[in-house]
Amino acid sequence: MTTPKTSYPKLPRVASSGDLVLDRRRDWAMAASADGFHQAAAEIYEQILERAPFWAMAWFELGQAREKLGDRPGAIAAFESAAARDPDGLLAADLRLAALGARPTPAAPSASYIAGLFDQYAANFDQHLQEMLEYRGPALLRAAMEGACDKLDRPFHFDLVHDLGCGTGLMGHEIWRDCDVMNGVDLSPKMIEAAQKTGCYHTLQAGDVVEYLNAAPAAQAALVIAADVFVYLGDLAPVFAASARALEPGGLFVFSVQSGEGADFSVGDDMRYAHSADYLLELAALNGLSMMSLEKVSTRKDSGAPVPGLVVVMGR
Repeated sequence: MTTPKTSYPKLPRVASSGDLVLDRRRDWAMAASADGFHQAAAEIYEQILERAPFWAMAWFELGQAREKLGDRPGAIAAFESAAARDPDGLLAADLRLAALGARPTPAAPSASYIAGLFDQYAANFDQHLQEMLEYRGPALLRAAMEGACDKLDRPFHFDLVHDLGCGTGLMGHEIWRDCDVMNGVDLSPKMIEAAQKTGCYHTLQAGDVVEYLNAAPAAQAALVIAADVFVYLGDLAPVFAASARALEPGGLFVFSVQSGEGADFSVGDDMRYAHSADYLLELAALNGLSMMSLEKVSTRKDSGAPVPGLVVVMGR
């Protein structure tokens, strides 16, 4: 049987089973899965769950093992069990179920999932992106912005900038010298702590990007930018509306997405969202934004292969 090539993100930490023996057995299952012994891993998880049927993480990881084995019905059953035992959505089992076609695509994962995911990543986030994923989003977004400014015959300078999902400050570090005031927002408090160390930002806030923008002064921002943030949002209508509200006339809305076809947005095997170009154009028209450039690029790799994406510049 061919093993599907599926890459999963690191999961937020959740409480243990409360039984040290079962926790140790989970370690064995994870090791077996990491070595490619997915049948052995699945059997260990099944044994664990006979004694700890409440353990959402074990159900989720059983779903992953079964998916690797090509057992779609078994994977769906395990992910449904994980979702039923994870009311706060820490594991985002609904994303896996959507990727498997077993549930409708959610508009967004839970805030708990995103905050937990990136709180874990914060310590080695930059190294992981740049060395493991060959991430080059900030440089690509800057190049697209420079091209837009050249077409408009305007200087590459921005009075007030909102960096959405600022993370550790990689995007901010790319452009801060060309900004008078740059503010950042991210769901992960630990990412905000890391961004503070860059010295690039005037203010930083842990919170939801739409709530942040709607609380910001209207029509004052020269730039709203989001580097690889919308891969964690499905429905972009709220953030488009909030960004358009925050932008001054002539301001730029710049972002990257993973590119999808057909549906407005969908969830992939990597548990990230992809968006269609037609959907982005539709949202632009609804919010009084003009398309200045839309480039097919890859901002990162997954399992060594470039991930198809788009870098977009819109004007208010």
